[in-house]
Amino acid sequence: MIGAQGTIGAAIVDHLQGRYEVHALSRNKTDFSEEGLKDAATALQLKLDDPSPFELIICTIGFLSKPGVSPEKKLADLDAQSLMEYFSVNAVIPALCLKYFSPMLKRDSKSCFAVLSAMVGSIQDNKLGGWYGYRSSKAALNMLIKTASIELKRTNKVSVVVAIHPGTTIGPLTQPFSKNIDKSKYYEPQLSAQRIVDVCESCEIDDSGQLFNWDGKRLNW
Repeated sequence: MIGAQGTIGAAIVDHLQGRYEVHALSRNKTDFSEEGLKDAATALQLKLDDPSPFELIICTIGFLSKPGVSPEKKLADLDAQSLMEYFSVNAVIPALCLKYFSPMLKRDSKSCFAVLSAMVGSIQDNKLGGWYGYRSSKAALNMLIKTASIELKRTNKVSVVVAIHPGTTIGPLTQPFSKNIDKSKYYEPQLSAQRIVDVCESCEIDDSGQLFNWDGKRLNW
């Protein structure tokens, strides 16, 4: 579990306890720089008897807003530093997690590497505009997942690499926008965690490289 201290990450760890042997990675163990992720992966491999033991790896790293960075409403709001921050956290870090941790996926039975994406990252689904940095960084993440799935299919034929839209989940990421969210579509972290794991477990090998909604339906790129 990569991103184990976040709202959804912590809920997934709780959900998996007792069903899996859970290894949790969070900011108290790495700064999520490339060197930090490489060191964390190396340290984990040294702890394990099997070099590729994992049935499931989930990366929940991502952000929507933080002090000084928030979704843009129009082109005039674009800022180079904010765009770089969106791409760094939402696309680059998950890609580096794939680089260093996907070799640990099991090779003798189906295994899954999942990242949390967003429906607003779908180019075909974009009917409203706005949110330039968040949308485009999630679209970049989707392409990274698609591309990685093709490569990994050659080196680990039973691997599944997918992006999942978790639904709008109650927590710090969505709180600044909560007044505009339909309460019937605003989900508790525990429910989102269960749904994410269900999608991962139900994915077939041929599903690798796809973007899924929390209910298991495929979403358009």
